Amino acid sequence: MARTLHVIDLGCRPYDEVYALQKRLVEERADDRIGDTLILVEHEPVITLGRKGDPAIDVLRPGIPVVEIERGGEATYHAPGQLIGYPILKLEEGPERDLHRLLRKIEEVQIRTLARWDVEAGRREGYTGVWVADKKVSSIGIAVRRWVTYHGLGLNVGTDLGGFAAIRPCGLTADVMTSVQALVGHPVPMDEVKAELVKQFGLVFERSILPGVLPQEVEA
Repeated sequence: MARTLHVIDLGCRPYDEVYALQKRLVEERADDRIGDTLILVEHEPVITLGRKGDPAIDVLRPGIPVVEIERGGEATYHAPGQLIGYPILKLEEGPERDLHRLLRKIEEVQIRTLARWDVEAGRREGYTGVWVADKKVSSIGIAVRRWVTYHGLGLNVGTDLGGFAAIRPCGLTADVMTSVQALVGHPVPMDEVKAELVKQFGLVFERSILPGVLPQEVEA
């Protein structure tokens, strides 16, 4: 039987709201009450700190909300113009439970997505994420509970890169960050990037794409 992926586009929502939703969906997916789900969202400005993050070291400027979470990695910055993808996937026994393989597949989704705009993206040895030469265009950090994934990717589409000056992004300096807009030299419609990313997610993860049902708790 073909596996499916339900895609839910939440628009722009506060981080805490979507974080709570993720945790609820993880439990529902673990109990097979829902299928695999991909949440697409943009966040209002917020800094998240993963398990390796240290607020005393990684947060350089006060004034932006900081949330400490259980994903891998250090500090990253979210704001409108950044496409967030939170895959809620149940990992079956066998190769799917290789978390390094999972990260490489999430990178591959974005590498293929960026090729749609003739951006030659790739990986950088020793770092998780997606790079174009020496610039980082996407950060990735995941967590797994009951063999269900959550957290995910942050692809800078038209993000104001100045916000990264508030942190040490993934332990690096802010000038390492770039965006799709900066790379191609003109604005790129977010809806087009979403559509391409969903298409590539289905191909890389071998899922048939289905529209998701917007959870009542987060309906506008």
